[in-house]
Amino acid sequence: MKFCIRDDDTCYYTEPAVLESVFGDIWDDVPVTLACVPMASPDTDALVEATESVPMPIEANAPLRSYLEERVAAGNVEIALHGYHHDTPEGRPEFVTGSGLAGKVRAGRRQLERAFGTTVRLFVPPHVRLSNSGLRAVYTAGLDIVRGYGPRPRETQPDPRWWLGYAHLLAFYARHRKEFRYPTPLNYGTHRELYSHRLNGQTDMAWCKRAFDYIDARNGVFCLSLHASGLGETGRQKLREIVTYARDRNAEFVTASEALETA
Repeated sequence: MKFCIRDDDTCYYTEPAVLESVFGDIWDDVPVTLACVPMASPDTDALVEATESVPMPIEANAPLRSYLEERVAAGNVEIALHGYHHDTPEGRPEFVTGSGLAGKVRAGRRQLERAFGTTVRLFVPPHVRLSNSGLRAVYTAGLDIVRGYGPRPRETQPDPRWWLGYAHLLAFYARHRKEFRYPTPLNYGTHRELYSHRLNGQTDMAWCKRAFDYIDARNGVFCLSLHASGLGETGRQKLREIVTYARDRNAEFVTASEALETA
C-alpha cells in the first residue's frame, strides 16, 4: 500500500520553524505534500494570524521561500495549491462562493511554480469544499484534487466516468459511513481524487490504525491530512505513531500526486 501526508495552510505567515518541528525528523523518507495559500488575505481563516492589511504573497516571506526551495529540491516536499486567499466570502469557503475562481487557480498555480521552482499538480480545497464552478476552475487547469471525507455535497461533472465513480463512492459510504475513507483514488474523467484521514490532537489512534489496516488489506492509499500550524505536542506524537505504524507494515511513502497515479 501507499502512504502520503497532506499538510494544509502554509502561507506568507508560516514560520519555517513550525514545519521543521513537525516534519524535520520524518520527511527525508516520508515526503510531505504542502497545500499552500498563494495570497493569504487579511481576513483569511487559515490557521494563522494575519497581521497585514493587504493580501500577502507567500514568496514575500523570504526565509520560508528559501526553506521550501531547499526542501522541494531535496525531494522532501511537494507543493499543492490550497485556494488563493483562503477567505470566506459571504461566510462560506472560498471555492464555494468566491468569484473569479478560474483566474485564481491559474494565477495561484503560476505563482507557486515560480516561487518554488516546481510543478503544481494538485488542488486542496479550503475546508475541503467546492462548488460546481470551483470544481470546473480546478479541472480546467488540469489539476487533481485531494479532499476529505464526505460524499456530499458533490459536484456533477460532464464526463460519463463521473457517474460510475460517484456510484462507487456513494455505495462505499452507505456501507461504512465515516468509519473509513474510500481506499483508492477515483478517476472521474475530468480529474482524479484522493480522500484523506484527519489527524490532530483529538484523533482516536485506534480508529486511525483500523483505517490504515482497512486500506492496507486492499493495497490502497492511506492519506493523512493535518495542519502543522495547529498541531500541538500531542498531535506531533500521534503523527510519529502512525508513521511508525506504517513503517512497520512496509508502506510505501509517496507524495499525494504519486499516490494518484494509481487511479
